[in-house]
Amino acid sequence: MSTLVVKNLPEQLHERLKVQAQQHHRSITKEAISLIEQGLLAPRAIAPQAGALLPPLVRLPGGPLTTAWIEAAIADGRS
Repeated sequence: MSTLVVKNLPEQLHERLKVQAQQHHRSITKEAISLIEQGLLAPRAIAPQAGALLPPLVRLPGGPLTTAWIEAAIADGRS
C-alpha cells in the first residue's frame, strides 16, 4: 500500500475532515481515502478550464430553442 503525505493542509480543512471522520466513525486517514475515492470514481462532467467563467445566459426573444426549431434550421441549411 502506498503512502501519501499532504503538506500545508489548511487548519480549517483539517478540522472539517476531522469532524466528518467522527460523524462517519472513521479515522481521518480512512475518511480522506473515502473522499478521494468518491472524487476519482464519480462520473465527471466536462468542465471549462480551471478559473474560466461560464458565459452569461442569453435570453432569446422567441423563448427557448425547441428540437423542432433546430431540426428546421438544419433542414433549411441543407437546401
